[in-house]
Amino acid sequence: MKLIERPSILLLLGFLSVQSCMFRLAQSSTNFTDRSALIAFNSKITSDPNTTHVLAGNWSTATNFCDWIGVSCSRRRQRVTALNFSYMGLQGTISPHIGNLSFLLSLDLSNNSFFGSLPHEISRLHRLRILQLSSNLLEGTIPPSLQNCQNLRKILLESNHFTGAIPSSLSNLPSLEYLSLIYNSLTGPFPIVILNISSLTMIALTENHISGTLPMDLCSHCPNLRGLYLSDNQFNGRLPSQMSHCREVVHLALSSNEFYGSIPQGFGSLEKLKVLVLGVNKLTGNIPPTISNLSRLLVFEIAFNSITGSIPKDIWRLPNVKFLNFQVNYLTGTIPQDLFNISSLQAISLANNSLFGNLPSDSEFSCPNLKSLYFAGNQFSGLIPSYISNCSKLVLLEFAANTLSGAIPTSLGQLKYLKELYLGDNLLSGEPNQNQELNFFSSLINCRFLELVYLSNNPLDITLPDSIGNFSVSLRTIVSSQTQIRGHIPISIGSLKNLAWLDLGKNNLTGNIPYTIKRLEGLQRLSLGGNKIEGFIPEDIY
Repeated sequence: MKLIERPSILLLLGFLSVQSCMFRLAQSSTNFTDRSALIAFNSKITSDPNTTHVLAGNWSTATNFCDWIGVSCSRRRQRVTALNFSYMGLQGTISPHIGNLSFLLSLDLSNNSFFGSLPHEISRLHRLRILQLSSNLLEGTIPPSLQNCQNLRKILLESNHFTGAIPSSLSNLPSLEYLSLIYNSLTGPFPIVILNISSLTMIALTENHISGTLPMDLCSHCPNLRGLYLSDNQFNGRLPSQMSHCREVVHLALSSNEFYGSIPQGFGSLEKLKVLVLGVNKLTGNIPPTISNLSRLLVFEIAFNSITGSIPKDIWRLPNVKFLNFQVNYLTGTIPQDLFNISSLQAISLANNSLFGNLPSDSEFSCPNLKSLYFAGNQFSGLIPSYISNCSKLVLLEFAANTLSGAIPTSLGQLKYLKELYLGDNLLSGEPNQNQELNFFSSLINCRFLELVYLSNNPLDITLPDSIGNFSVSLRTIVSSQTQIRGHIPISIGSLKNLAWLDLGKNNLTGNIPYTIKRLEGLQRLSLGGNKIEGFIPEDIY
């Protein structure tokens, strides 16, 4: 029996040896294919400006290509599975031989200077999951044959020069989760069939020329959608009204299109929504009160539309909102009293509406995180509220073009981070019978980052304090024409080394132009007309 088994074992061992040899030959052949494809890819790179010349210095035929920079291989078969050359500053075209890397799962050439068209041979990469070619100079159309890459999950072709329409064949990618084609020159209607991909979590088409309408039942077939970025395109029609299926949506950015009609009430049911950007469209109607239900909302922007009605009184119930932008609409009514109770607020703009009445006056308001406040171009009246000085992080304060009256509070000097102050075109005045050296102008000396002060067209009736020379060295602009300023221009004004624009025209100034004004080496605009100034113009200022 043993005499029979021994030859059988030898025969079996011989067979396995042959099989192993054949496997190594096959592996060697396939590895040769990958190696050749990489060499062909490298041959199309015309510039490798990195200080170490990454590819030229590392891609040596004397070493295993799996050890080359930017190349990742599978352990067992030693096949190329990923190429990552992001941020290497490479220039050149993409070799069509890249389609021979049949085991490639991820291709990342982002943030280089590849140019030319996207080779259709990429469609042969059936295992490809991630295609990232952002921030290059690629042009041409997007190959419809990408539909052959059935495993594609992420397509990022951002910041290129692709033209033509988005291929509707992309709807045949059953695993697609992430589609980003932002900052291209794509045209034509958006293929609605793409919304049939149930795995989609993000669609980003910002800054193209894509047109079309959105289906009313936007998320019926892609219930996992978390982000929709369509800003700066040519979409039109009404906003989707049936949003109940969009339960996962976190970001909706639809600004700078041609959407019309009202903001649907259903937007208020998107419990996970954090960003709602609808500005620069043709929207009408009111702000839905249901918006106040969005407890996770961080950004709400509807600027440059034709929205009417009042600001919802319960808007203060947005506990996490950081940015509210309602500027350039037709909003009316008063500001909700509790608006300044939103402690998370960082910026709010109500500029250029038809809002009226006094600003909320509760001295307990603080808005500890508020940095920008734009209320210009309305019909607000009454005093500048004292609690403004409690907003200790304010960088920009704009109350221009209203009918605010009373004294400008000296407490504004407590805003130590203030950079820009716009109070012009109101009915503001100086403190009656105050020590002119202690007016609000003097208080602004404490604002060490101050760059701009705009006070024109107010009946201030004050003098400029000698301490004006102690203003922040960063001060570049003082515009205070038609403010009934009287007295002399202080000699200390020559200390404002970085001043570029000084407008004190049409006031009641007297005396001479101080000789120190010639020290303002950065001065580009000077207006002193319409005063009672006399004497000579100092030398070297013209």
